[in-house]
Amino acid sequence: MTDLVETYRGGVIIQECDAFGHMNIAYYVGRFDDAAHELLHRVAPGARWRTQAVATSYLTELRAGDPVAIASGIIAVDAATLTVGHRATDGAGGKATTIAEQVLALDAPDGEAWAGLRDSVNAARVAWAEERFAPVALPDQAGPVAAGLSRVGTQEAGRDGRLSLFGFVDRFSTANLINMNQAGMTSTYMRAEKRGFATFETRMTLFPPTPAIGDALAIASGILELGNSSVKIVHEMRLAHAGRRVARFYQAGVHFDLEGRRSAPLPAALREGAKRQMFAPRA
Repeated sequence: MTDLVETYRGGVIIQECDAFGHMNIAYYVGRFDDAAHELLHRVAPGARWRTQAVATSYLTELRAGDPVAIASGIIAVDAATLTVGHRATDGAGGKATTIAEQVLALDAPDGEAWAGLRDSVNAARVAWAEERFAPVALPDQAGPVAAGLSRVGTQEAGRDGRLSLFGFVDRFSTANLINMNQAGMTSTYMRAEKRGFATFETRMTLFPPTPAIGDALAIASGILELGNSSVKIVHEMRLAHAGRRVARFYQAGVHFDLEGRRSAPLPAALREGAKRQMFAPRA
């Protein structure tokens, strides 16, 4: 076992912050994706990797001007994939601000290349002190809210010409604005009541092949669970014309007091609106 290694050091700029004053979740996942590729470049130079899933826990909100450092390491290896653990801090020895687990597979047509890399990958494994993400049960059907329809642009694509992790999460973040707006959390409400939304956990699963430049994407969203202040949501992305599912995104967050920077109870009207967008209870 080795130690986590630093794979990113930088900071948050104001252009990365959303209407609620903190860094948008797409920029977290984009940084973790870069961090994973920096780590794997050291472990297996020249190999190409594709992400299958990313789980992220947002422990402390990051705002414009905050420094960010990421330490990463391989925390699990199985027959076909490896998992990279990421720990983001302020870079000065402070507590973790964000934790993520990213599952990747070798982007190769057969298993021979993976078999040749497993020894070096296993030798680079680290001891992981963070609690692992437990599975979340999600409904099979899509949600009732049409929350996105757009086409993949060149600015959203990675080096392979396909939608980047940032592009996926950016779309799901916007889908949540539409989903919550339909429940009654409109821009007028948010400005008048000084309320917003703060995400504390996300899980994304990708179903290859991922969308390419020019593909049209549709997102359907629905609410899985309501708490006193919390809302758990599921977004599903499909190719708009072919109908094939390409990604699912679980998002858990809270109704957020923008002045106090803390969770706030859901008001009755918003709760009732959200109930109309909930998935049917499991049998």
